[in-house]
Amino acid sequence: MTKQPTVAITGANGFVGTILVNYFASKGWQVVGLVRDPAKFTPQPNVRYVKYDLAKPIARDAFKGVTYIVHTAYLKHDSQHTDAFDINLTAAKRLVKAAKDNKVKKIVFMSSMSAHDQAISVYGKQKLAIEKLITDAGGVSLRAGLIIGDGGIVKQMSEFMKSKHMVPLVGGGKQPLQIISVHDLARVIEQALVRKATGVFTVAHPTVYTYRSFYQNLANHLQIKVVFVPVPFYLLLGMMRTIALLRLPLAVSEDSLWGLKALCSTETEADLAKLGVTLYDLPQALQKSI
Repeated sequence: MTKQPTVAITGANGFVGTILVNYFASKGWQVVGLVRDPAKFTPQPNVRYVKYDLAKPIARDAFKGVTYIVHTAYLKHDSQHTDAFDINLTAAKRLVKAAKDNKVKKIVFMSSMSAHDQAISVYGKQKLAIEKLITDAGGVSLRAGLIIGDGGIVKQMSEFMKSKHMVPLVGGGKQPLQIISVHDLARVIEQALVRKATGVFTVAHPTVYTYRSFYQNLANHLQIKVVFVPVPFYLLLGMMRTIALLRLPLAVSEDSLWGLKALCSTETEADLAKLGVTLYDLPQALQKSI
């Protein structure tokens, strides 16, 4: 019987990380979940948890016996973490070195379609910089579309829409959006690990939605009525900064707003074919995940 690989997942307690832990464990892989406080997690078959903090050096034995690494952890840039870019970049450098020292076969990095040469958000610029580190080391960077699942920004906006019954539209809501189900993303990551693939891949369904049409589809799925409210970009930016100063909770961050301003679409068929996957379209992804 062939021995199953061991995969280490950073950010194993996050939205995507949790899905990946369960996905690989259910397939019989050994999983090392890298989290800040392993004591908070109940042991489960095929899974063990190890302490990991982006801002600190990696424990000497964290990747002992690990076949693959999936890097999903990141520190969000906000008023409390203005140094997030440097912390995330330094953490990625440590990860690449640890992978080399422990003879890990490959790193797959969870990037984003926000990562491109015209990126203006800290999130997009940070992802782009880390992509280069990972791919230069022979790994794979996956530029994922908007992730559809019971978590992340889609869940935040779903809760906002349910309570407020409105969606603010910046720039008329014409920004392009492409999606990927979180369940499809797990399959994509597996293929990126086991195939002879290196470099940057954009993984999202080929269909391009406008920001407005996406949220109308989401509202229809949730069976709620929403009003689309046009808001000038800089007015919304000013409102968000005021709310942040008052330390009130926000559904999305200021950096996400900058990311929205620079959204772009791309062809994905060729990259999906190289990874041997087909993806759920938006109605299927919503039905399965939300």
